[in-house]
Amino acid sequence: MRKFTSMLVGLAVSGVSGLALAAENLDGTSLYDQYCATCHADPQDVRTPNREALASYTANSLYSALTDGIMQAQAAALTNAQKIALSEHLTGSRMQAESVAGLARCEQAMPHLELSLNSNWNGWGNGLSNERYQSAQGTAINATNIDELELAWVMGLENSTVARAQPTVINNTVFMGSPSGSVHAMDIASGCAYWSIEVPGEVRAAVTVAYSQALDQYLAIIAENSNHIYVVDARSGEALWDTEVDDNPYARSTGSPVVYGDRIFVPVSSIEVGAAGRPDHHCCTFRGNMAAFDLNTGDKLWHTYIMDEPELVGQNSAGNPVYAPSGAPIWQAPSIDPERNLVYAGSGQNYSRPASNTSDSVIAFDMDSGEMVWVYQTTGQDQFVMGCRPDGAHPNCPDPGPDLDIGAPIVTTTLSNGQEIVVAGTKGAEIYGLDPTQNGEVLWRTRVGRGGALGGVHWGMSFHGDVVYVPVSDRSGITDEGEPRQPGLHAIDMKTGDVLWYAPVPERCAGERGCMDAYSSPITATDDLILAGSLSGYLFAHDPETGALLWEYNTVREYDTINGVEASGGSLDATGPVLSGDYMIINSGYATFGQMPGNAVLVFKLKN
Repeated sequence: MRKFTSMLVGLAVSGVSGLALAAENLDGTSLYDQYCATCHADPQDVRTPNREALASYTANSLYSALTDGIMQAQAAALTNAQKIALSEHLTGSRMQAESVAGLARCEQAMPHLELSLNSNWNGWGNGLSNERYQSAQGTAINATNIDELELAWVMGLENSTVARAQPTVINNTVFMGSPSGSVHAMDIASGCAYWSIEVPGEVRAAVTVAYSQALDQYLAIIAENSNHIYVVDARSGEALWDTEVDDNPYARSTGSPVVYGDRIFVPVSSIEVGAAGRPDHHCCTFRGNMAAFDLNTGDKLWHTYIMDEPELVGQNSAGNPVYAPSGAPIWQAPSIDPERNLVYAGSGQNYSRPASNTSDSVIAFDMDSGEMVWVYQTTGQDQFVMGCRPDGAHPNCPDPGPDLDIGAPIVTTTLSNGQEIVVAGTKGAEIYGLDPTQNGEVLWRTRVGRGGALGGVHWGMSFHGDVVYVPVSDRSGITDEGEPRQPGLHAIDMKTGDVLWYAPVPERCAGERGCMDAYSSPITATDDLILAGSLSGYLFAHDPETGALLWEYNTVREYDTINGVEASGGSLDATGPVLSGDYMIINSGYATFGQMPGNAVLVFKLKN
């Protein structure tokens, strides 16, 4: 279990015997110069935080990134003591012991977990199509009373600068993971815990709750970051089964598992994009994949890699071997099309060349066999890893592509005219309407900004009726077309692809470090509200008919918490608002690509 032991903390605070470390360099400045400065002193990639931005992290969060996060490969040559010394030097803070979240135990019994309640928000997208919509029967919050929301309670995430595990709500019970590996089932009214368990690493995906007829149990499906799935009794937290998905050492679980019938569909992403930033890394061996498991037993039903196994294709300019094809991770929750028996997912860029025809693609998998039924590629020849430079000077990136993943879930629906449609949004700020009855044939294609590595569509769209609502970041990067920046919210008629309206993101930043006016986070729709979180830390509500701004709330502040962990808000990214009955839950803070740090889970309630 990834916990900071008393031995580790003692090492951080008091040091160890000078004799034992006589030959070990623990000078933070020289460690930074040797292992970090090449990328962080003058970042060429907009996603790489500079030296100043690293100071906004906690020592624990940097240590985690160096130990089992995206910087694991870069820190492979460092000892544990050196990782601690480097983390403390860069942040100016000391390592802290992992605190056990001080949630009070619930005195009352957990309510019955009825999955058909309108007020539920289950998993990432609140539905098989990832619509991120809550009906008027499911939420009491609307345009006439949203300004009556009050902060009910706040939970602090221990030793963290990100809050990226979106909650699930089933009949007033909140299921949620955390950066520390704690998973809780909590009462939505008070935040007391019905149960809490620990898994080895971060849980950043939403927990999915399902009912097993065979077991006569409600199950909670937990995707742990190291690409391990844990299935527990949703009422008690008791472990039932667990399994590894992909044995590649760089495989990770970021997208939430989705359940249909007795099958769990699990997407697989990767941190090899970071490892390949080392010139001596033998790039690359990971390849995007999806797997299906039996809900009741954990048996693997199928496992589909979306490209051939990598082969040696040459060597880079540093003399190291190059393997291809590789990359094309699946970052997000899949969508289900029961009528055609298909599972849809979008993929990211390739890591090496020759590139595959399945990167930056919409992929339809057969639900029973895992066979790829059809593929539509939105951007070809897109090879990119961390450390890529425009001049091609990086040995693992001699010909960089634009890095235009499909990072947000695919959405699918039937329109009022009877047209069945699959819609995908890319980081290139293009929205595609595809025909699932014609193997993904393009119905329309609409540009909504200039796009780029941190531009376009990032985490999630929403739709209701015939309209898809598209948040656009456009915080950096530029397309070949030279389009203007359009950060904000776009409403698109899915019958035609026409833009119905565009609402620019409200400007609330005034020079604060990490503050950016951009819609990167996933949005949430109701009948009369579109809720969108900005990298400025503000949550905004727009009118779905016109885009007019109706309400706003600044989450960037210090909070008292129910669990005794100091908490503050920051950029809204990676997760979106969850609506259930009288309640709204927001995760605030995301210090990953230079945004404002934070570690707060905010629970709002309408005034009585």
